[in-house]
Amino acid sequence: MILTRWHYGPDCTLGWLEHDGLKLATIERPWLPNPAGIGGVPKQSCIPDGSYAVENFTGTRFTEVFRLSSPLLGVYRDQLPPGQDWGRHSILIHAGNCVTDVVGCIAVGLRHTVIGGYPMVLQSADALLALREALRTTQADVLTIQPYRGTQEVCRA
Repeated sequence: MILTRWHYGPDCTLGWLEHDGLKLATIERPWLPNPAGIGGVPKQSCIPDGSYAVENFTGTRFTEVFRLSSPLLGVYRDQLPPGQDWGRHSILIHAGNCVTDVVGCIAVGLRHTVIGGYPMVLQSADALLALREALRTTQADVLTIQPYRGTQEVCRA
């Protein structure tokens, strides 16, 4: 899977998630580097550009979603290493329509729009269902997040 980010703004990050012919709109928090270490500011930032392991996940709040991890980028599966006070964990791809619906995660939709001056993705539940179906037939165990070519902004670890 590839997520190509085409907008790194002060209020949100927007992109396209593609896998095996499926193309979904994404919305995330803006990039905020963490002065304490890599991975971005927990619960306030998108995760850095790079490659992530992808696994199916079901928790108490989100069911049948996807969890991301990449320790080299400061993003851990379900908890930080003992004694480490920087980094991120439990980053998901899940349903959500606006930036306030994600707390460091990635929300998917069928298309981008702007409502009342706020960027959003639409039909998020349908998009997540389409992603589940696509990954059932052609499993992807890696997500690569990259900037759109020519984009100056990047989320750096």
